[in-house]
Order: sequence, then C-alpha cells, then structure tokens
Amino acid sequence: MTLLAYCKNNQGNAVKRIPMTNPVQQGLETLFADQENNFRVNRPNEVEFNGDWKPDEDELITLDMTPEVNLLVQAAEGNALALPVIDTANFESEGIKAIFTSTGNVGATRLRIQRFTGQQLLNRRRALLLQNNNFRELSETAFTIGTSLTCVVENGLLKFDSYHNLRAIFDLSEFFEEATDEDIDKFSAHASISIQDVVAFKGAASQTIRKLVHKVLNSDVLSDYTPQEIQQGAAAVGLGINLNNGAIEVPDDKALARRFLRFLDDGVYEAPLTGNRYVTNSKKAI
Repeated sequence: MTLLAYCKNNQGNAVKRIPMTNPVQQGLETLFADQENNFRVNRPNEVEFNGDWKPDEDELITLDMTPEVNLLVQAAEGNALALPVIDTANFESEGIKAIFTSTGNVGATRLRIQRFTGQQLLNRRRALLLQNNNFRELSETAFTIGTSLTCVVENGLLKFDSYHNLRAIFDLSEFFEEATDEDIDKFSAHASISIQDVVAFKGAASQTIRKLVHKVLNSDVLSDYTPQEIQQGAAAVGLGINLNNGAIEVPDDKALARRFLRFLDDGVYEAPLTGNRYVTNSKKAI
C-alpha cells in the first residue's frame, strides 16, 4: 500500500507520494480497510446522483467517474515510485485536498479517498509531543489521518454520501451547470414566458436562479404544459402567477422569481395531510 496525496495549487493538479516507514504503512493499510468497511456497512443500495437530494441511511450516491477522478486512478495503477514525492519541507503549500490508497489490480482498481483539510496540519497550531517523560513542542511537519472516507472509486463510479465533502476535493460544476446570458435570452424568448426587462433579470440573477433556469430549459415542462396549466398548478401551492398575452410573467422580485423557477423544477409542493407548503431540495423519485 502506498499513501498518495491529491494536490491542487497554482502549479496545477497532481498526485504525489507520501513517504512512510513500513510499520506506518502497514497500520494505514488496516485503517483504510476498516474505514471502507464502515463506509459501506448497512448501505447496500446505490443510487445515481441527480443533484437534488440526500441519500437515505441505507444508500450510497454514485456518479460516473470524471476525468479529474481518472487522474487519481491512473496514478494508482502506475508505478508509485515514479510519482513525485510530497515536498515535506513545504507541506502546507502543496495544496493537499485528499489523501488516498488503492487496492485491486489494474482495470479493477478501487480507491479509498479521504478529504484533507488544513485543520489536520498540526504545525499550524501548538502541539506538544511526549519525549522521555517530558512534553516538547512539535516543530516537525505533522498531520493527522481522517476518521472516515469521503468516497470510494470503483468500476467507473464515484461512490459517496456527502456532496459537501466531495466537492471540497473534486470540481463537480459540470453536474450543476448555470444558465449563461444566452441561455436566459433563450428562456425569455420561449412562447410561454414573458420577462419585462431581460437585461435587469440577467443582472439580478443569482447563482441559484441561473442553475434553475438551466434546469428548466433542459426539461420539457414548458412544452408539456400550457401557461394556463402552469398558472393553475402554481395557484394550487399558493403561488400567484400572472399571464401577459397568454405568456407567464416571470416575477420581477428575485425571491418570487426563484420560487417560481423552483415550482417549474418540481421543487415546491403541498403536504397532502397538513396542507403546509414547502420548498424542497430533496426530489428523490418514488
């Protein structure tokens, strides 16, 4: 087993080797194996990530392996001794985002990946080390190992349970595309949509609004339902929508516009028993 570091800094992204003594290497091999067992325990179900919900306790989320993740797989399947060694004298500047190990053969490699944060660097704060029954201040480069895995990579899939932790390691922007100004022009030009001031709408459009516009554009909701049907559906969940010459007026108010777009994206619903209305980020289909 070789302990590898995934580094992202001004020089680019790179996989580097963390040198270890044999006893430490053997101990970490057992530790990462145990952490993988804990990662998988009671999670027999794997579900494809769609960006809109959190997994249940018995589920792991999966994503197709991205080119960035493939960089780690290629490094793990190659000659570890040929990889550059982490600069121990400038450890903090290496920009380590994850540490990981691999198991299995080429073509069937499995990666066990931990997120790495600056809080794990002991030399950032005063740490005392016991030596000859006395504590001395730690002056050497030192770091702690995480207590759990962030993800496992195998069979072309990235498996995880926390999007927040995963995106701290990898760029997942391709799964959360935002509408460009051209996309907003296309959205505003749809026969079912009316935006009074498109330029102002672009200027005020937050990241959330742009993501919602992108999702609505790439769905069939504006084609499958007439403006009148959309107006009636919105009214059923307490959202008042006006029509202008048969087209839906997108609210000028940013909060109302966001709520309207969430409605189009199936993100607003009414509880059947209580009648309470909610905005949801969890849209797992039943």
